Amino acid sequence: MGLRERKKQATRRALQEAAVRLTLERGLEHVTVEEIAAEADVSTRTFFNYFATKEEALLSDVPTAPDEEVRRVFVEGGPTGVFVDDLITVLTASVISSEGLAAHRDAMLLRKRLVEREPQLVPGMLARFHNVEQELSRAIAERTGTSPEDERPQLVAATAMAVTRHTVKCLHLREGEGVADVRAVLRDAFRHVGAAYAPSDD
Repeated sequence: MGLRERKKQATRRALQEAAVRLTLERGLEHVTVEEIAAEADVSTRTFFNYFATKEEALLSDVPTAPDEEVRRVFVEGGPTGVFVDDLITVLTASVISSEGLAAHRDAMLLRKRLVEREPQLVPGMLARFHNVEQELSRAIAERTGTSPEDERPQLVAATAMAVTRHTVKCLHLREGEGVADVRAVLRDAFRHVGAAYAPSDD
């Protein structure tokens, strides 16, 4: 990553952190875009180069689509060739920050505090997760050679996102815990779902 891109990421992060900090201190209705920009030591114009609204800045760490490169590999049949394992790779890349589990844990805790204080952020958060689900459904359809309109890829994607949300909510995210641990928990969760809906022997 070049210096220019690193600076852009740093500015984006500074704006997001300023938005979160001020919102938790004063409440969303009492924070302006101008104040967020000033807190991050940039101009209001710079703020709008990164975010359309203060709500978008607050939700910027919530994914809107699966990681592009991970998605491509999945559609092409990788990285292992085992559908569930490859799906888990897409899901972990989508919901866990590239900065690692520690950063993800901190972001989750902040997000929880924000939603508790500002419940009007919930629809925007759910919309982002819905976008991830739709993109995941299309990726599954591409990999399996089915139409995106078919019920199966949509149902698999919806189930996968539900399992992921439940798993992430239940994770302890302790020190020393890694992505491999998250994948193992997801794999167990999918196994439980499969067993629950398996045809009865009766």
